[in-house]
Amino acid sequence: MTLFIIPIITFLGVIGGNYIFKNWINPLSIYTFTWGISIFLYELKLIAYPTVIPLAWFYIAGGFLTFLFGILTIYSARNLFAKNINISSESSLELGIFRDGGITLKYTVLLFGLISIYTAYDYWMVLLKMFGSIPAILINANVIYKMGSHREIKEFLPYLPAFGYVGIFFSGVYTAYKGKFSFLSFLPLIGVILKELATVGRGGMLLGLTEFIFTFYLFRSLLKTDISKRFKFSKTNAVISFTILILVITVSASLVRLTRNTGENYIGASRQLKELNKNLIITPSIYLYLSSNIGVFSKYVQLEIEEAGFGENSLLPIYGVLARFDLEERPEEIPRGYYVPMWTNSATYLREFHADFGLLGIFLLPYFIGLLVSWCWFKFFVAKNLIAFAILIHLFNIITFSVFGIITRSGYWWISLATVIIFLPIVNSTSMFISRLKQEIPQ
Repeated sequence: MTLFIIPIITFLGVIGGNYIFKNWINPLSIYTFTWGISIFLYELKLIAYPTVIPLAWFYIAGGFLTFLFGILTIYSARNLFAKNINISSESSLELGIFRDGGITLKYTVLLFGLISIYTAYDYWMVLLKMFGSIPAILINANVIYKMGSHREIKEFLPYLPAFGYVGIFFSGVYTAYKGKFSFLSFLPLIGVILKELATVGRGGMLLGLTEFIFTFYLFRSLLKTDISKRFKFSKTNAVISFTILILVITVSASLVRLTRNTGENYIGASRQLKELNKNLIITPSIYLYLSSNIGVFSKYVQLEIEEAGFGENSLLPIYGVLARFDLEERPEEIPRGYYVPMWTNSATYLREFHADFGLLGIFLLPYFIGLLVSWCWFKFFVAKNLIAFAILIHLFNIITFSVFGIITRSGYWWISLATVIIFLPIVNSTSMFISRLKQEIPQ
């Protein structure tokens, strides 16, 4: 029955999101699609997953409905008080960050791109000192992965990788403005990929890719509304560039899988799933990662054995800072795992919200996220507010990965958001200063 209902709800959510936001890539569609895919794959039972308990279904439905109500609150208020506003209508677009023709933005991307590349270099140098050679690093991939999970790899500056995601944000904006992809467009993302290869991870690659796509696509959607200047874009350049990008990330993620060399003969796996064991791209581990979260959340709800302080998971970086000054004990970095029938610990963001705040976390926080992301959406498309756009993109990160966990557990998310918000006014002011300087200098 679930296999019939979930595709219908997913379809209605995607269509409804497009109706509300007048764009196929929107908060409601992303939330519905990612959760719909995960639940559908879980219910396929290509692994002998346990049945989801009714209370877990109630929490999942409650989280979705409150998120939807948050969106509808802003949508209804907008229709009630601003009926004359239409984000799809064309208007004259004047943004200070482009006054100098994108020069300041270009060098901002270059700055954070080089920082991202240096971060990857720093990680590789640390590993080379520890293991002696690249072959030794590859052989010890599992050890390195566990060390990274327990924060045992001491790089030069611990939170430097966050600036790679700052660069990805600005590169998405820059690429949308310039109308074509270039090496500079992908420089920050290349640094993130190289760093993830060093730490034998794949999550950062996917986060970087989705952030770039969302930033580029949504900013491009805004530029299309400008009637004073037609922003042309080369479709051929886009197809070639994205093909190369997807190929690079696919190869990189596959390399991580091969070097970690984790067995994929899962207990309770169906014959169809076992046949994918030799597939380089679509593998049993991919199915496990995409589907097991629902079962782990159900086990969490059923067993009720976790205890967490107020906001301990959602606000983990804050607790980390307090622990440095011995004001709080540092919480566990890695969430608890459950047997479903494989040991895995990804359990949707509802697990963290419930552990941190109880029922209020399940029913209030998704509402707040839906409320804030919708406000930022209309603030960006109507008022052209770039601070709102920065918050919007980082909320998209939360929504996209909500089916796995709460991304605010990572200090990178907080640092990236804060840095983008700080740098946007700087880029804007510098761009306008250069523009005025050009006008004052005789030609």
